[in-house]
Amino acid sequence: MRYKDEKETEQLRDFAKNSIVDVLVRKTGHIKEAQERLSLIGEGRLEEAGVPQAFIELIRALPVERRDLLLRVTSKAGLEVSESDIYRDSMQGVSEDYLWRVLENSGLDPGEANISVQVLSGILVPAVSGESGITDRLRDIVADAVDTVPKEIQAGEVIVSKGDTITPQIAELLRRQGYPEAAFPIKTLLIISLSVISVFIWAKKNVLTLWDERKAGFLAFLFALCLVMGVLSAFYGMTGLGIVPMAGIAYVTMPHRRARATVLAGTFLLASLFFDVTPISSGEILLIGAVVAGIGEILFRRIDSRSSLWLCMVQLGLVSGAALLLSRWIFNSPFDYIFPLQVLFLSVLWGTLTMIILPLTEGLFDVLSPLRLMELCQPDHPLQKRLQIEAPGTYHHSQMVAILAEASSDALRLNSRLVKSGAFFHDIGKLKRPQFFVENQFGSKNAHDDISPVMSALVIVSHVREGLDLALENKLPEGIRHFIAEHHGTTCLGYFYKKAKKMGLDPSESQFRYPGPRPKTKETGLVMLADSIEAAVRAERENIKSFMDLKEIVDGVTESKLRDGQLDDTGFTLLDLAKIKEVMLKTLKSMYHTRNIVPLQENKTPENGKDGQM
Repeated sequence: MRYKDEKETEQLRDFAKNSIVDVLVRKTGHIKEAQERLSLIGEGRLEEAGVPQAFIELIRALPVERRDLLLRVTSKAGLEVSESDIYRDSMQGVSEDYLWRVLENSGLDPGEANISVQVLSGILVPAVSGESGITDRLRDIVADAVDTVPKEIQAGEVIVSKGDTITPQIAELLRRQGYPEAAFPIKTLLIISLSVISVFIWAKKNVLTLWDERKAGFLAFLFALCLVMGVLSAFYGMTGLGIVPMAGIAYVTMPHRRARATVLAGTFLLASLFFDVTPISSGEILLIGAVVAGIGEILFRRIDSRSSLWLCMVQLGLVSGAALLLSRWIFNSPFDYIFPLQVLFLSVLWGTLTMIILPLTEGLFDVLSPLRLMELCQPDHPLQKRLQIEAPGTYHHSQMVAILAEASSDALRLNSRLVKSGAFFHDIGKLKRPQFFVENQFGSKNAHDDISPVMSALVIVSHVREGLDLALENKLPEGIRHFIAEHHGTTCLGYFYKKAKKMGLDPSESQFRYPGPRPKTKETGLVMLADSIEAAVRAERENIKSFMDLKEIVDGVTESKLRDGQLDDTGFTLLDLAKIKEVMLKTLKSMYHTRNIVPLQENKTPENGKDGQM
């Protein structure tokens, strides 16, 4: 490595500057002034020549002849000295000894010669002196003219040894060799802190508020995973690929719109961490984040197995690598022939790592992925086995509700796996006292005939609380527990309430209502409708003779839930409810078909007539 030795160059410049002691300037103005004064002395104009008063008195005290001689000799001798190089080139002027020698043959006696020497000494001041301003400028010019000293560092040459002081020059050499400089990164920490705060505020507004505020820890885990994977990917020069594992887990555990927002927030956070490396690094990260956020929603739309999840992760990594390669080609950034192999290696590695992390994440943060939902839907789940044996009617009812709800959720583009899993477990509380529920009585005596309506209501309503206890005991995810708690909402048990009033008990309606809460999402609201509709159709099965009978039951149940306000918090629109009823009617026709149940003939009236019926 070639470099300029600043230390040695500075030493040479200091030497050049110090070699200039002083710049001497001949002050011709002083010489001219001295000559004018000497001429005035020759004319006898002592006061105008600036001769001290004491000397003027001594000169005028002399006889006229001696005085004239003194003035002539002094003026002539002084003018001759002022023209000599001894005076003009001297920084000290002329000495008195020199002046005495000049006046040696002048005809003056010692006293008169002494007066002349003293007067000349006062007039012939030094004509040469140093000029500090000019000297400083000349020193700077000379120093600037010194070229920098070029040097080379050969391979294997020691730059600094242990215990040596790191001078600015050594520090610069180490930086140029690629060694990191240890310094407190106040600027980086400040920007990262502001970025983290901004990202979490934005994520709270766009992800947690519309999803689940209790998942803040899971969101923080995703951001931390993005940063860690980004740092590891940086060792391969592909920092942006660190977004892929976070994106994969986000898209399989969160609603896609929230997952997209999370990926974009994590991308911004990672880009801010690497902002001071190079501008291109941050640009590449933002580009890959945008690609992952868009492609991820397409790739993870349907995950049927762990192998399909792994394949989607690899595909996501390869697409991200292709975007990275394109950006480097556009901006002429360096990459070599092994770059595609590195992309493939990281894609496979991150995909495999995601498969390992996902189950741990599901258990640690109680989140639901399609794979976990598929496992919950298996008939060999302990609670499903218990239902088959201890409450077979409830098990069959749950299966029918799942079929109805899943078909409707597909029509509404909801999370059908979540709806199906919730339907499978929504009534597990009936395992405590299955004989008190009509679907498990199979023609035997009704257990409610021997107890009061209030007690009957208490037993039936308690299956919600008991279901939540069983869910916690069997470690069912929180998302499934919502279906257990909300599938009846705050519905009133009208049959037992009316029965109690007929018996003259004067009951409070609150005693006959489920504890709630009402459904908070479209998924739990869908299971509520499917549960009530399936139970109503089963109860009236013997009386259903036509498609109109089915339609009347479905419309009646839906209208009842709407009037009671049970669907107010779900976000269902009238169009959603129309689709739900249409799909459930088609599904019920295939589930409870007889020769007499046929669909209504197609209405030939104009479209506005149909709307009027809605």
